[in-house]
Amino acid sequence: MKRFSFLIILAFPLIMSAQERSDSLRREVTIEKDFTPIVRDASKINTLPEVEAPTVTRRSIRYSDWSVPAPLEARPVLLPPGGFGEKPRENLSRGYVDFGLGNYWNMAGNAGYRILQNEKNQLGVWVQHRSTCGTVDYNQALPQYPESKKMRRLDERVGVDYLHSFGKLDLEVNGGYRYDSFNYYGLRSPDLQGLASPNQEINRFFLKSRVVSTSPAEELHYEVSVGYSRYGYRRGYMQADKGAAENWVEADFLLSAPIDTHSDISLDGSFDYIGYNRLQSESGYGMLSLNPRYGWHNDRLSLSAGLKVDISFNDGTIFRFSPDVRFDWTIIPDLQFYTRLAGGKSLNTWHELSGYTLYFNPSEVAVNTYVPLDAELGFRVNALRGFSIGVSGGYEIGKDLLFLLPEIASNGELTGVSHFAGADVCGWKADADISYRYGSILDVSARVGYRRWTQDAGGSVMSYNRPQWCGGVDVRYKPIRSLLLDAGYRFAAGRDYGSLGSLDDMHLVHLKASYAFTSWLSVYGLTNNLLNCKYDVFYGIPAQGINFMLGVDLKF
Repeated sequence: MKRFSFLIILAFPLIMSAQERSDSLRREVTIEKDFTPIVRDASKINTLPEVEAPTVTRRSIRYSDWSVPAPLEARPVLLPPGGFGEKPRENLSRGYVDFGLGNYWNMAGNAGYRILQNEKNQLGVWVQHRSTCGTVDYNQALPQYPESKKMRRLDERVGVDYLHSFGKLDLEVNGGYRYDSFNYYGLRSPDLQGLASPNQEINRFFLKSRVVSTSPAEELHYEVSVGYSRYGYRRGYMQADKGAAENWVEADFLLSAPIDTHSDISLDGSFDYIGYNRLQSESGYGMLSLNPRYGWHNDRLSLSAGLKVDISFNDGTIFRFSPDVRFDWTIIPDLQFYTRLAGGKSLNTWHELSGYTLYFNPSEVAVNTYVPLDAELGFRVNALRGFSIGVSGGYEIGKDLLFLLPEIASNGELTGVSHFAGADVCGWKADADISYRYGSILDVSARVGYRRWTQDAGGSVMSYNRPQWCGGVDVRYKPIRSLLLDAGYRFAAGRDYGSLGSLDDMHLVHLKASYAFTSWLSVYGLTNNLLNCKYDVFYGIPAQGINFMLGVDLKF
């Protein structure tokens, strides 16, 4: 830990809060969702995973993972090695401490305490530690390229959450600081000098406040928030360059009111401004988003119809329009049909891209993605007790959707750094899932997804970091109250990197067991990549082999 600050910041907002942020960055190279980042000054291609939108509901303080304005996965890398960066479960005790240690020097620790916990005030602080320092082998055998390299990673986080209830409204204030130190351990030609200093540091902090109306007697419901985030590199792309910094100011609001017992109207709005320091190639830009909606529902039908308008400043096309229509129909009690038409423009900031990976060019800004249409329809059946089956399909059109590519120098050599490139694509998608639950003893679920992205120009199929097939199986078994067993399988197939070739499919198995000796003391053990699968998280960025971790969990 070279640098580790503790920020406790409280602020009082003047504006109003929260908007459900439209999905940005859709399917990740992991196995769960589509990702859709973007890159400015990058070769034009398109689409990547999305960032979840924050929904504002009255809630108690929880020790969530680090979040920038929109909540992101706390994992440093998708498909993290060794469970490294695994998101901790919510802990309902007043205080908690847990720590785990494994091979590859994987370490994961969490601690938190609720300083205040009453009807009027809730104040909590929490810290997290993630680190690894182990040698990984490259899966590409290229002449004169290295065969292995040590992966080093340190991730430290501290956060403060405050909630005060005024009776008819709640005030929430969240702040935090995060420090990342890592090396660019991707496959890199030894002949290249001065590119992307092998050790990088990132300092970031955020402060966000929110006001939410909570009185059920009031017909007008409102939510308002304002926030600031900073993401700063110590080093730039060239070894002698000073690192750039990204500043993100955002304000969101939501207004909703009933028309009668079956219908209502609402207006979502947000304004974002992104500016950069020490990055001459980029100037600041902003976006105003408005989303008026009308909703109607009864016992079996639910309809929401709206239009999303994105107005950009100094960022390409000024006006962008997309639909926001959702329809749910309970045909019979155990059969539901649903459909949605969505879209919109999403800002691919460093804050959001870092939730997908940190190993991209630190001096390059991603282009922003516009989705004119994202259509989906599906069915869900719950005819048998404990069983649920879902099937869905859809079609998406994307402008400057992001793909993550390995960066290649002018002489054709790999630099060890990746970059996000935007492309205009369209794609078919399909998903299926099945789950079964037997009380609190057994929970089994399985899912599979298919994505096929084709480029507008020429119709060629694109995949790169986006697997065409992905899915998994999870089993949780609790034979007795104090013992919990967890097993899972993940797979991803179909990642073609053009002239570089295709990556091997991923087949990852994990096992975990935890045992509670008392209500306040438990131990756990886990193993990841049990089959010792040799795979790349992204091209030239290998993951750890079979790894394990043992840990202890205290609650007080």
